[in-house]
Amino acid sequence: MAIVKMKKLTLAAPQGERDKILDAIQTSGCVEIVDLKDEDVNIEGASFYEEGKAVSQTQIDYNHVKFTYDFLKSKAAEKESLFSKREIISKKDFDSLEGKNNWNEVYLKAKDIEDLLNNKKNEKSKLATQIEQYSQWTNLDVSEKELSALKKVSYFIGTIQKKYETKLIDEISELDDKIYMEKIAEKQQDVSIFILCHNDRKNDVSEILKKYGYMKLNLEIHDKPRDIVEELNSEIIKIDKEIEELNSNALELCKSIKDVEKTYDYLSNKLEVENSISSLIKTQKTFILNGWVTVDNEEKIKNIIEGNFKDAYLIFEGPTEDDNPPVVLKNNAFVEPFEAITSMYALPLQTEIDPTPVVAPFYILFFGMMMADIGYGILLAVIGIFMLKKMDLKDDIRKIIKILVYCSIPTMIFGWLYGGFFGGIIPVKPLWVNPVDDPMAVLMASLAIGVIHLDTGLGVKAYELIKSGKYLDALMDVGSWYALLGGLVWMFIAKQNNLPGFHGASIFAIVGAIAIVLTAGRSSKSIGGKLVGGLYSLYGVTGYLGDTLSYSRLLALGLSSGLIGWAFNLLIDLIPAPGKYIAGPFIFVIGHTFNFLIGGLGTFVHSCRLIYLEFFGKFYEGGGKVFTPLKINTKFVKVNTEG
Repeated sequence: MAIVKMKKLTLAAPQGERDKILDAIQTSGCVEIVDLKDEDVNIEGASFYEEGKAVSQTQIDYNHVKFTYDFLKSKAAEKESLFSKREIISKKDFDSLEGKNNWNEVYLKAKDIEDLLNNKKNEKSKLATQIEQYSQWTNLDVSEKELSALKKVSYFIGTIQKKYETKLIDEISELDDKIYMEKIAEKQQDVSIFILCHNDRKNDVSEILKKYGYMKLNLEIHDKPRDIVEELNSEIIKIDKEIEELNSNALELCKSIKDVEKTYDYLSNKLEVENSISSLIKTQKTFILNGWVTVDNEEKIKNIIEGNFKDAYLIFEGPTEDDNPPVVLKNNAFVEPFEAITSMYALPLQTEIDPTPVVAPFYILFFGMMMADIGYGILLAVIGIFMLKKMDLKDDIRKIIKILVYCSIPTMIFGWLYGGFFGGIIPVKPLWVNPVDDPMAVLMASLAIGVIHLDTGLGVKAYELIKSGKYLDALMDVGSWYALLGGLVWMFIAKQNNLPGFHGASIFAIVGAIAIVLTAGRSSKSIGGKLVGGLYSLYGVTGYLGDTLSYSRLLALGLSSGLIGWAFNLLIDLIPAPGKYIAGPFIFVIGHTFNFLIGGLGTFVHSCRLIYLEFFGKFYEGGGKVFTPLKINTKFVKVNTEG
């Protein structure tokens, strides 16, 4: 249960060495820089750094290289494999990346291609819109140029609502049967019409059309609509060829993506260093830096600074009561992956203990009881080990995968105890009990484990109180509950199994209850407040009952996972031969993959729930600040800082 002790670092050095010192600190990766703007710093003549030109230029370069990477990634023909390993380069090579490759030239070319592609896509979109508009007029076999040549004839081209079509035809016919009217097309509720009439009838026709909501065509028909559509389609074909050529140029540019990725990593780290400058203060000739470092790395930082910067002044101090140092957990190789489970809830405060060593054994126990299948356990182990060996996983993801590998062992053990192998596809005699045949046995075991888990939580609380020198608090806040709960549990066991000790257990429980009533409200000033506080705390025994019943999910999820797997196997058996030999393997693979993934996710979540709500609720507050040192943080390459 180790929370690493922290030391506060204060460093003062000439301003000319600022950038080199920050680079050395980043390379070491073990100092979290404190933003002095948030601290009460009162140094005569001192001021904060303003964001300067170098920082803004780095930000611009970073934005450019990020755009270039995103563009090339979207155009690359080959996608990066999940199993590809990051290239390892030295710190010296990493520092020389900015001026070593031609990323800026690649950026300019990528930007030009992006702009041209956007322009071509906009042109194509406009042409497509025009084609859609002209397409409903392709049956009009005349152009406005031809119509305008008619001296004694007027024309109308436009649309009316379909519901007025018949009335319009009748009224036009009544006006003059020599008027030519053609229905060109019909789209949804509108009808496209073309009318020819003598100039003498132009005003009369216009009045009739107004009455029926006529809308004049607002397209320019310089040629026959059919010919216009063909012309527009030809332009789209031409644009498609230009887009294809631009994409081909972009694909050729993708050959530089590795150089761009390296520069991306370099500039992101350079930007992080330059952003940290705003956390420092400066005097006329020096700068001052405050930070946190673990006691394990105190000597390392001291050697780096004093060994390379003779004019630097460096001191280490322990945290004061007013300080809020970040939290770093340190555990053995087995427990370490479970730090991910703890940190997903909250890191402990500096005044608390690290609960991870207690979380680890219970978590794998819960996971095993709920997954409980030999076949699924083997799958977990194989997939987990394969991912750890073949994939380049980040720290937290790697921890989660390690947890799943650890959990594969109890999954196989409980699968053997329950007699489960891929839902019973291969009969296995249970070493203990079949949960379907005797669910009460598994339920009682689940509740017993729940009681032990909750009592362990109370034990951790007692340990914290004793460690803090609060012996009476440990006795009153934990001992009284142990007496009450222990007495109630033994009363139940003795009653159910006709065992001796029922009377003694009841006395024990009563003494615990009285102690809770008399001591739980002791923080209140009035006697009435103390009594009410004690009674309210005693009412919390119902919460313990609810928490204990919550562990019934150990049975429920184990049953559901096994029964779903069994249902898929039964479905295969119901298929008559020879169909089962064809469809069976597909049903088996798809069904059990589904059950494995859904069951695994549910088991992971519910195991966390038992830890977070039932267990942590008994002693754990959390809220520790994550330790975020200035370090080389890369996405595409690994930097070897040892050489």
